[in-house]
Amino acid sequence: MNLEKLLDELRFSNVVRGAVRKRIAGNEKQMCDISEKSYDSEGLDFPLCEYESLTRLAAITNLLLQKYGEYRSKGISERVVFDTFRDISLRAEFFYKKTGRIGISKEDVIWFRHIMNINIFKLGVLQYQPFQMLYLDEKIMGEPYMTFPQIQRNILLEGAPVINCHIQWGTDLRAKAVGYSLKEAEYFFAEYFPDVRFRGFLCYSWLLYPPMTKALPKESNIRRFAGRFSVIGTCADAEQAMESLFEGGKILYREATSLQKMAMENPELLGYACGFRSML
Repeated sequence: MNLEKLLDELRFSNVVRGAVRKRIAGNEKQMCDISEKSYDSEGLDFPLCEYESLTRLAAITNLLLQKYGEYRSKGISERVVFDTFRDISLRAEFFYKKTGRIGISKEDVIWFRHIMNINIFKLGVLQYQPFQMLYLDEKIMGEPYMTFPQIQRNILLEGAPVINCHIQWGTDLRAKAVGYSLKEAEYFFAEYFPDVRFRGFLCYSWLLYPPMTKALPKESNIRRFAGRFSVIGTCADAEQAMESLFEGGKILYREATSLQKMAMENPELLGYACGFRSML
């Protein structure tokens, strides 16, 4: 794997691709040094976060040259590897659209630790992460947050192996695409994690919040997606919903989508939920 092949597969826009290539090629030794130490931290205070946005993106891209070999050494197909890596270009393009600057945010750097740890995989339209069941309650959050019935905790013990589902910005949530993705994930984790008995799929998302999903039309892709999970915990924290719906600032009502209009008119319908889906 070389840089040009990687840049082709990442599918950056021309302006982002050019800037990344120039930054990496401009001082290869410095970039290698930065990349090597990018994630040298026991916590989430990664050294790479302290650099400016373009250097962050260039260092992450440079690291993918190494991570490609590590993913492939596990027998993972090129299709899955590059689909997984394109989370970098997705977030870089979103950052550029939002800020007018080329690069990625500190939050993106922290999120990409999953790729650096070979611990997340894009299978179809969803991302999946081997995970241990975590209940986001007051004990974990340090303040009142979600509550979960004790019977649920008895059925699915904290720490039990689960597959955590992540929904990227702009994901195709049509029923056929989601169904294919979930089925592919079952086969994938059975093949590559044969010694782990995953209990099912976990999903923490604003897209599962019942007051909102019930207000959507029955044919809504979001409502159908949410229907695949049993909601086991909720809270009225609408921060993720608002960030997702109005990322980049306010939207004029006449230009808003139907979901954005619903959020403007009935903000109380927004929240956050935890859903669980047993293996097929």
